[in-house]
Amino acid sequence: MRIQGKVEKIDYSECEKFFQNRGKKYKEKNPYSVTMYQDECPELVEKRNKAEVSRLLPLLKLDEDSRVLDVACGIGRWADAINKKIDRYVGVDFSKNIIDLAINRNTHENYNFYVSEVTEIRNLLDSINEKNFNVVLMIGILVYLNDEDIFSVTDQVEKCLDRRCRICIREPIGIEHRLTLKDFYSEELNDNYNAIYRTRDELKEHFNKALFDRGFEIKKEGFLFDDKKLNNRKETAQYYFLLERE
Repeated sequence: MRIQGKVEKIDYSECEKFFQNRGKKYKEKNPYSVTMYQDECPELVEKRNKAEVSRLLPLLKLDEDSRVLDVACGIGRWADAINKKIDRYVGVDFSKNIIDLAINRNTHENYNFYVSEVTEIRNLLDSINEKNFNVVLMIGILVYLNDEDIFSVTDQVEKCLDRRCRICIREPIGIEHRLTLKDFYSEELNDNYNAIYRTRDELKEHFNKALFDRGFEIKKEGFLFDDKKLNNRKETAQYYFLLERE
């Protein structure tokens, strides 16, 4: 179903099935298609990844003291992108298939990957004694969360952060209105797909309590791709927010 404008919940178990299936489609020649899709267009995947990293990586201002939390890390695409020595990196994803790929691909001793529901992320981080992160990546995760869980997740993440911190959120948004795909069969993906494309203003409303009220401010935001050829959707587009607390 395609649901425009209305609030409709998606089923997390269906999302998990989808990503377990995506993990099975991993190919070394086009690794990032697992979470960026476009299985038959490796050149588009490569161009999108390069454009995203080129725009967002400099905003993170990484250095040897950076402690990075990557929420919904996938196979470690952003772990691959980090080109500086950092203190540590923790990647979390709910799909065991995908985390197994991330672990097998990892070449850094101070990079670790864990399986966890994002709605239980604080329990995971407490159990492994990980805290005081000063850089957070939330790349394409909110689109798979129902409204009531966005605060819960951002609240849990905020409680594991250093006082001075930078958060990068990149989401596909609804350009004119909210769009929910619920048990929507995608011929492109050959699978049922569930996702919620919120508008920019809706996302900002969700940031209020857990982030804005706790000292975070938006330092930079905008559409991710300058090249229109990299966005082949009419109703949605990739958008990013850089939030900082000083």
